[in-house]
Amino acid sequence: MGSVRKFLYQSKLQEREEHHSRMFIDLAENIHIHHREFRTVFSLNEYFEYADIVAKSTNDVRNFLAQNNNYTEGEYPTTIMIAGGRERQLKFLENSPKPNESSYYANDFAIELQDEYVTDEIHVHYRDFRVAMDRVRFREVAKGFSDALKTLDKFEESNEYVRKSHSDRIIHDFNQSNTNSINVNQMGIEKIQLSEIKSHWYKDIESDWKPDDEAISLLTGGYNQTGCFVPIILSTESNGDHLIIDGHHRFYAAKKIGLHNIDALVTEMTFSESENLRSAEVLLKEFDIQTNYKYDLSSFMKSYLGFKLNRYYAGVYHKNMRKLKLWYRVLRRIKWAVFGKGYVFKIFNEAHNK
Repeated sequence: MGSVRKFLYQSKLQEREEHHSRMFIDLAENIHIHHREFRTVFSLNEYFEYADIVAKSTNDVRNFLAQNNNYTEGEYPTTIMIAGGRERQLKFLENSPKPNESSYYANDFAIELQDEYVTDEIHVHYRDFRVAMDRVRFREVAKGFSDALKTLDKFEESNEYVRKSHSDRIIHDFNQSNTNSINVNQMGIEKIQLSEIKSHWYKDIESDWKPDDEAISLLTGGYNQTGCFVPIILSTESNGDHLIIDGHHRFYAAKKIGLHNIDALVTEMTFSESENLRSAEVLLKEFDIQTNYKYDLSSFMKSYLGFKLNRYYAGVYHKNMRKLKLWYRVLRRIKWAVFGKGYVFKIFNEAHNK
């Protein structure tokens, strides 16, 4: 989110060249993500962290849209939700040499004229980011920067501009104080203590149940690679107990590894209300066994159930749209007049960062 003090330069660019209509990822000496005329370079570790954040955030966005089917693009003017929660907005990247230092070209800046046989004539490198363009479009951009610099110099000659403290600039404190406790999950997924989870079928799962050893081995191996399980699905009984609807093997594997808690989606349904759901899961698992897990439909169902049963975002869009009503906009204008736009901006950011 920004708050414009002054436009230093504005113009309309020419249309993109036609070949800047693609998105793809290539594995070369490192990972390149190409989107239109932009390319970002990642190390393998950086890329997998990026991909994991995008995947989890996409699940959150889809979950929001599924529960707010009245959402319309361009209607609400600012942030409605932050995929992954507020912690995701504050948490430093972990797979780079330092959070603010990329593995490749961390402090490099270069503008290159390419050989005549290269598709794009000009490459502008800013750290691990590259934008490509022809000479005509480069001249437009370069002129914009040149004019903007002159405007900025002139503005600073007659105006005081002192950078103020901002909630996004104190995320260092958040990461320093939460180094070992920051865990960014899909919203609606909770960390539940294993001691609080019960089974309808077994009084003590570890001693009373003999699971499939191969399944447990695969689950523990997957956890050692990714650091997480697909969230188990729990019921909520009238006495407050949480029974396993789906996830006995994952629960057992978590116990075997020595975990104290596990990711879980806590539903509002009771165990008895989930009977048809459990029957469908058993049938899909039998189908997977018959087809040697060629289609792996039972795993798909686990992920899909977690998505469809998650009600975290129910009604959020309707609630936010009420803020666009006339009385709310008038109140916001009064706040701007009394406290200043900077104060309103600060309160907004703190609300999304706390």
